[in-house]
Amino acid sequence: MINLYLKYKLKDKVSALPDDVDIAKSKKILFSIFTRYGDTVIDLVVIKEFVDLFPQKKYLILCPTQMKPYVNEFLPNIECIAFNKRNLFKLFKVIRLLKKRMFDIGFNPWSNGLDSSYLISHCKKFIFYKDFDKPAIINHYQVVRRYLKLPENDWSRKELILKESYKKILICPQSTDIKRNIQSEDLNRLILYLQKKYHHPEIVIASMNKSDFRNGCEKFVFKKTANSSRMFIDLVKKSSLIVCADSGPLHIAMALKKDTLVFLRSTLPEIVINSGSRLKVNKF
Repeated sequence: MINLYLKYKLKDKVSALPDDVDIAKSKKILFSIFTRYGDTVIDLVVIKEFVDLFPQKKYLILCPTQMKPYVNEFLPNIECIAFNKRNLFKLFKVIRLLKKRMFDIGFNPWSNGLDSSYLISHCKKFIFYKDFDKPAIINHYQVVRRYLKLPENDWSRKELILKESYKKILICPQSTDIKRNIQSEDLNRLILYLQKKYHHPEIVIASMNKSDFRNGCEKFVFKKTANSSRMFIDLVKKSSLIVCADSGPLHIAMALKKDTLVFLRSTLPEIVINSGSRLKVNKF
């Protein structure tokens, strides 16, 4: 029912593309981020670059409840309203607020849904991310920079030389795309390798899939709650090495500048990794 309502409200809405002058003159900017886990973290990293470039503007970020801890972590001084977009009462409350405050520019990077588009349509100028003209193959961070009209740099990656000792290792084998997961047999071999190389460190496996958990390893069960997100951020910070697939935890680890070993099955590093990141990449 809510999608029918949003389609009706959006049927006559077209992007009113803001240019560089509009952005420079704007005072209030809205970001509506309702997208996948990893894409949300990518958005926040690039939005921080935007805020650093334009620190005097007033910002508001709209996001799902479970993503607010990440906003607080990466953009602690930016106003954030988190809510369940399927809750009509909350949605209409946010819409009333947007009509009252009237933001100059609205962006919804990586968010293709009707809800996110409708929210930014209350700004004076906006461009729906779904209407943004972008190459079929482009780095996930660079496309957001291009969408936000930020400077783009040539892509580069720094090779991480793993340390001789890691005491706390976090393994995140799961991705939203199962083709990118660390497979069961590979996970078994990986755990044996890490135990031998680092003399039986403390290993935690974080996943929503119970089949990823192993005897002898601690487990962290992902849940779609704000509390789970806060706990996971703390877990990443306390870990000395992050081992992951092409997934949300990869982007969190890069943003927090943690020693990271990523296993890529089908993704090219120059597409998924943020330019300038220092990590070790293994291809299956």
